[in-house]
Amino acid sequence: MKNLRPMKKIINRLQLFALTLLVTNMVFGLNTDSLKIVLLSSVNDSVYYGAADNLAWEYMYKYTDSAILYENIALARAIKMNDEYRVINSQNTLGVCNIVIGNYLEAITYLDKALEGGLSLLKYDTSNNKYKRRLLATYANKGNVYYYQAIYDKAIDNYMKSLKLSEKLNYQPGISTCISNIGASYIDLGNYPKALEYQHKALHNAYLDGDNDIIVQCLANLGSVFFGIPNYDSAYYYFSAGYKIAKDAINESNYTAICVNLGDVFREREIYDSAYYYYNKALELSKKLNFTYGLINCNYMIGQYYMKFDDYKSAEKYFTESLNKAKQNGTQRFIMLTNEELSNIYKKQGNYELAYNYYLESSKIREIIFNNDREKTIADMEAKYRMSEKEKQIIFLNEKTKLLDENVKITRITFGSISLILILILAIIVISYRSYKHKQLAEKRKIQQESERNLLDAIINTEYKERKRFAEDLHDGLGVLLSTLRLYLNEIKNTPNETKREEIIVSSNTMLDDAIQNVRNISNNIMPAALKRDGLALTLRSFCDKINASGKIKIKPSFINFKSRLQTAKEISLYRVLTELINNTLKHANATEIRITFTVKGQNLFITYRDNGCGFDYEKMIKSDKKGLGLNNILSRIKSIDGVCTIKSRDSGGFFAGIEVGIN
Repeated sequence: MKNLRPMKKIINRLQLFALTLLVTNMVFGLNTDSLKIVLLSSVNDSVYYGAADNLAWEYMYKYTDSAILYENIALARAIKMNDEYRVINSQNTLGVCNIVIGNYLEAITYLDKALEGGLSLLKYDTSNNKYKRRLLATYANKGNVYYYQAIYDKAIDNYMKSLKLSEKLNYQPGISTCISNIGASYIDLGNYPKALEYQHKALHNAYLDGDNDIIVQCLANLGSVFFGIPNYDSAYYYFSAGYKIAKDAINESNYTAICVNLGDVFREREIYDSAYYYYNKALELSKKLNFTYGLINCNYMIGQYYMKFDDYKSAEKYFTESLNKAKQNGTQRFIMLTNEELSNIYKKQGNYELAYNYYLESSKIREIIFNNDREKTIADMEAKYRMSEKEKQIIFLNEKTKLLDENVKITRITFGSISLILILILAIIVISYRSYKHKQLAEKRKIQQESERNLLDAIINTEYKERKRFAEDLHDGLGVLLSTLRLYLNEIKNTPNETKREEIIVSSNTMLDDAIQNVRNISNNIMPAALKRDGLALTLRSFCDKINASGKIKIKPSFINFKSRLQTAKEISLYRVLTELINNTLKHANATEIRITFTVKGQNLFITYRDNGCGFDYEKMIKSDKKGLGLNNILSRIKSIDGVCTIKSRDSGGFFAGIEVGIN
């Protein structure tokens, strides 16, 4: 390792400087005391290196200068140990430190050295997963440098390399981070469909892995996609979700970025107090962390905030601060954006020369960032990645096919013996099933016979009841009138008085009229004339109107697609069933409303009957021996015309009956 030996000359100076810094930092009470004690006391090279490296990561986002110092100490010790892997690790860490403070040129220098050493190590030990992990992290960090500089083709190229290694190792945090970073590049390029595809995939992986820092990154990126579309409601949803996690996370740079994102949403929604609160919060945190990218971003966004109020002086101040810092570390995207905004300010102020100069600078960078060759390069890289994924899938399928062939051979051997067993089992099942079906058919016949017997009994009872009522009507109504009329007629013959005879004739005529009306009423009860003349719909509506006239209850019949006449037997049966139901409601339900609906669908008529009365426990009644003839009559009448009747009711729950009958 000849190229590493010159570093040994500065080890003692760095260690001395570290001791001074340790004492200084102890005054601030940082939570790294145990690591410092190890660093001061340990003589073991490995322990000493580990303590210095861990301290660098502890200070990474809060005191980056201290982190760089500790990692240089670690690097010097790694060189002394002649440990090439630890040297690579320190170079990568120093690259990350320089990314945090925005020193991208220095970051690339360290990361390139780490990549060169990592590839050299892997060349001699291709199966070493530890080397691959270090390489994938370095590729990802190098991609970040190019991303911040808006060199998106190189950024995506490095992210893709990191992604391939992560997939080979099935390293989920690496996979999630790379996919999210590729999606972020597409956001800046304005390709929102691609960005959404990558960000949703990254977020799914991050949730499975449970890595909060990556989850926050994915949520922030998804919010940025919807902010760019724009869909501010969705953007706010994702930014808020990320904010809740980020404020408790270790990586405060994520928290800073998402505060800026929330400020952007509130600015566009014109909730300016909230926008300024989040911008200022992000700016203060960026200053505290010395987070260069955060300072560039915050100053640019606060400049946009003042543009909303046409406060060009304040806007110019913040845009200029953002531009200066962006130029220092080569953040091309913000150099382009701030030049563009400053051009707009000077144009609105009438200073067209300055406006033109800034516009020219912005346009030059825009052409570099968004040139067609770069977009083609990105598309080619993605196509190659997709192709490699397909090749992996083909290899996997080939291996799977070989395995299936082996399984087929084994299956054939076992299949013969299993088939014999299955045939025996099947024979037993068939015999058992036939026996079961015979028993089931016998039981079904028994139930059917009992049902037919019950139906016949119900029909006989119904006919008996109808005949009895008919006989009573004839006897009590018509019979009495005719007997009286015969007496009157006999009296006419035996009455000599002409006046008295005239009176008897008038009374006889009146009684004869009553008898005729009685005959009509009895005939109407058997077969209503209106039903025969007008059909079921009009007759039922007329019946309901007469009851509605009493004012005690409201019956609402409705007819949907019901226009044709039914067979006479069906109309009579349905009319009797419905009048029986209405009669039951009037007598027992204490209801205020009845709804009857006729609906024709295809070749079937569906009738629903509902009341809002007190109801009854139908399940209990149907099982009881005390159920009246009314319920039996309804069910038997519907069954006699090949219909189906469903009744539902419960205490205090009203009454429902549904009837279905064919209309042919």
